[in-house]
Amino acid sequence: MFNLPIHNIHVGQAIKKRLEELKMTKSDFAKAIGTPQQHINRILERDTMETKKLVKICQVLDFNFFTLFCEAETPVQAFLAAVAMGDGNAQNYIGDATLATQVESLSIKLAAKDEVLKSKEELILSKDEQIQMLKEQIQSLKSNQPHKKEA
Repeated sequence: MFNLPIHNIHVGQAIKKRLEELKMTKSDFAKAIGTPQQHINRILERDTMETKKLVKICQVLDFNFFTLFCEAETPVQAFLAAVAMGDGNAQNYIGDATLATQVESLSIKLAAKDEVLKSKEELILSKDEQIQMLKEQIQSLKSNQPHKKEA
């Protein structure tokens, strides 16, 4: 059995705090969650809420209010990597092995792109050198040309 400490959270106050952080008006919040504006004050006064409604609010306010209820250890590195490398979904947990595989894959792709870039830089330098050589040849030809005498 789990021995997780469960916190008593006043959900309405937590939502109100998040609205203030986002500088979101009650009117905008009401529209976003599909609730009449006159119900917003009731939501902010409630210390409990239906799960389905709270899920919608989590999505709208981009904050997981469920995490406020308990402190469960999260493998931080894999969690942050899931957010950064995944679809931006903070619930997209991946394991360390999957993370290592993705990092290795990205490293290989980056190395390949570096090689392509290096070869393009060499090609540009080669073209610049060719242009410089042609300019020198033109200059040499001009200087070796007999001067025309004007009549």
